[in-house]
Amino acid sequence: MTELMWHRGPTDRGTLESDGVALGVRRLSIIDPAGGHQPVANEDRTVWAVQNGELYNHEELRDELRRDGHTFTGRCDTEVIPHLYERDGVAFERRLSGEFAIAVWDSRRRRGVLARDPVGVKPLYYLETDRVVAFASELKSLLASGLVDGALDLEALDAYLTLGFVPGPRTPLAGVRKLMPGTRLVIDPDGVREERYWEYPRPAPDEHLGEQEAGRQLLAELEASVRRRLMSDVPLGAMLSGGLDSSLIVALMSRHASGPVKTFSVGFSDGGRANELEDARLVAEALGTEHHVLELSLAEPAVGLEELAWWLDEPLADLSALGFLALSQLAASEVTVALSGQGADELLGGYGRYRRAVLVADAHRLPRPARVATQALLRQAGGRYARFADTIDADCPAALQLGLRAPWVSAQLHRRLARDGIDGLAALRAIAAHTEGLEGEPLASSMYLDAKLGLVDDMIHYFDRTSMAMSLEVRVPFLDTAVIELCSRLTGRQKARRLRTKHLLRQVARGLIPDSIIDKPKIGFFNSISRRWMAEQLRGPAAGHLLRTELACEELLDGEQVRRMARAHLEGRPADLDALHVILMLEVWLTSVLPRALMRAEPLRERIRLTA
Repeated sequence: MTELMWHRGPTDRGTLESDGVALGVRRLSIIDPAGGHQPVANEDRTVWAVQNGELYNHEELRDELRRDGHTFTGRCDTEVIPHLYERDGVAFERRLSGEFAIAVWDSRRRRGVLARDPVGVKPLYYLETDRVVAFASELKSLLASGLVDGALDLEALDAYLTLGFVPGPRTPLAGVRKLMPGTRLVIDPDGVREERYWEYPRPAPDEHLGEQEAGRQLLAELEASVRRRLMSDVPLGAMLSGGLDSSLIVALMSRHASGPVKTFSVGFSDGGRANELEDARLVAEALGTEHHVLELSLAEPAVGLEELAWWLDEPLADLSALGFLALSQLAASEVTVALSGQGADELLGGYGRYRRAVLVADAHRLPRPARVATQALLRQAGGRYARFADTIDADCPAALQLGLRAPWVSAQLHRRLARDGIDGLAALRAIAAHTEGLEGEPLASSMYLDAKLGLVDDMIHYFDRTSMAMSLEVRVPFLDTAVIELCSRLTGRQKARRLRTKHLLRQVARGLIPDSIIDKPKIGFFNSISRRWMAEQLRGPAAGHLLRTELACEELLDGEQVRRMARAHLEGRPADLDALHVILMLEVWLTSVLPRALMRAEPLRERIRLTA
């Protein structure tokens, strides 16, 4: 299991095997590189802990615990965990500020505790059998335990076809779950139970918080978050896309860095408007950074499909993963830690669908005859306009959320492709699980649901897997809990207006980064070229994945229909490239990643069978 996660921690490996427990950890040394070996224990070695991630308040906690009589042998942040558990019990993680997945073993109580950070920046998978609870930071590592049989979760994969990612707590495999953000799993003689210790805040707009004061608080919280994330004993830099979010992070870093910040950018030479390298250079020059650039070509991708799917760990259709993998490789050649601007869109209204949410709210305020007439005109226009007309009538937050998103596989196509028993409503059910009591403006509910779903299982997922594939730790200042809680109090108009996304963030960035970066429209990290990339893939060896006589996805989809779609594209006839894209990534995962991981586990699985 630890060998399959070598990339997450090439510096060191540690294990603990004792009565009732086996812990394994790979370490990427960042704080106290020489003295931070894991697992770590308390003074009498009755409590042990391992961690993937970083604790930003470990020095403050160490001082508190010393005053309580605890002793430490080094400076590593993980060392505070067993002592904090001794003092606070299973609620120890409430005091932690950071991005983490943690396992604690208490030998006296025969209790194990797993905990995932509040926002889910670090992943944690687990499975429960009648004999054991097994867990890991990556799905392929859990597969290597020999305890997973590879049976698919068709409900999870049905949701994936609509959303382009697998929404937690489900995974592509039956019996394997993701521990949700802000949750602990307690394993003791009384059984196994999940407990929530932090809730993502529901929208609670404060109409008395004026724009000027809101901007002041936002900038102060964001700068404090950046400052916390500069903690490192190894080289540190920043991802610089050339957009508003990453540019502002670099500007705030520059205020507190002792020298020029190292920045990293990647783009496609044939990406047209999607190539933001010139914007990134402009920001780098304005802020005096030490800038590094990598330019790729759509015709010659830097990584093959099978390799990309292996690093992603689950089926994922978001092409941003391809760019972030190349960007992480570039950054890892110079630094071990990098800050990034991820998360701002979900918190502050950065996506185009949020403009549509504002328009839905405006439509709801129209007199009914005017609204009906508007919908009729939109339906006559067809395409996305017709879908928007239907969205106006969405009767619940889950349906509204689906209507605002562009599905990878449309409902109409889903009905043609899906096997009997696959109803195409799994995505709606996954979203609905988070909507209880959710009311108010479409913009607020849409942003909340994005944060609960796509933020964790799409965006955070790909940037964690691709960065750790290159043994690079990426930190995300926008996803600090204090920043998130402040953003939950902002009004809709402070976040997105009809044609202007991230209104307040643009206001606070003025004077810190060039105006041209603030005022340009959002481009998106490689998403704008996803169809061109897919077309290039289908002209090459990738076509073979969808033209096999027997497809691995036929438990879910009609294989002949999929082959017809792929042939249509190759012959120059109309074909749904988005649907082909999401199916291709699933097929590659099923035929490459899953068998490869299960093969590594086969000898262990046989030993388990013989001793059971």
